[in-house]
Amino acid sequence: MSSNRPLIFVDLDDTLFQTASKMADGTPRIVATLDAHGQPNGYMNPVQNFFLNWLLASADVVPVTARSVEAYNRVKLPFTEGAICSHGGVMLRPDGSLDQPWHAQMAESLRTFQDRLSTLREATLQIGKELGYSLRSWVVEEKGLRHYVLTKHNESDDSVLTELLTEVQSRSMLECMHTHVNGNNLALLPAGLEKRFAVQEWLRRDREVHGERPVLGFGDSISDLGFMDLCHMWSTPARSQLATVVKGLINE
Repeated sequence: MSSNRPLIFVDLDDTLFQTASKMADGTPRIVATLDAHGQPNGYMNPVQNFFLNWLLASADVVPVTARSVEAYNRVKLPFTEGAICSHGGVMLRPDGSLDQPWHAQMAESLRTFQDRLSTLREATLQIGKELGYSLRSWVVEEKGLRHYVLTKHNESDDSVLTELLTEVQSRSMLECMHTHVNGNNLALLPAGLEKRFAVQEWLRRDREVHGERPVLGFGDSISDLGFMDLCHMWSTPARSQLATVVKGLINE
């Protein structure tokens, strides 16, 4: 059965909402997410809120996020189509349940990284200690399957993570892996884990049900280009990481 509604894949953090520290003083704040203690920690401005409501009324909207399932469940926005979480490691059905076929496929793709990710986390913290930085790091895991290593600087100095990544790379610790740095987030990811792969599968299934229909992608970071490139059209917020890179290329 064909659909007369577009299909939209949209990143969440710094695309649809952000922390209060990234908003101009005096900007009205609409709560979008809660922290682990149930307190608001992510907000939409009025334009983002209008934009989201327009998307939901006009299209089938699928969040594509680096967030774990637990962190995604703290997003208080009315999505109904399911979601892609954990940098593509998880697909959620519309009722919030785990998509088992995709989970099984990811288990095979990430099988050889299971022990390595824990070791890499420990090594990353040790390197940070050697450099004199206070870091926190953990392995993002879903249903017993380890996905990737996430590291943050406790004082939120983004330049620290860039220095840390350079040192980790210099020690040849990232064979068959790729990285994502944006703000106070450094993710070390297995080669088989990408938002793009999950969106490819979602599109394959969608075409079987709906046929060809317009597909749009929205994201803020360089890593989002992987899935946005699969869409007919894509867009990024002004002053995002991706917009900054594009402007830099134009001005060279």
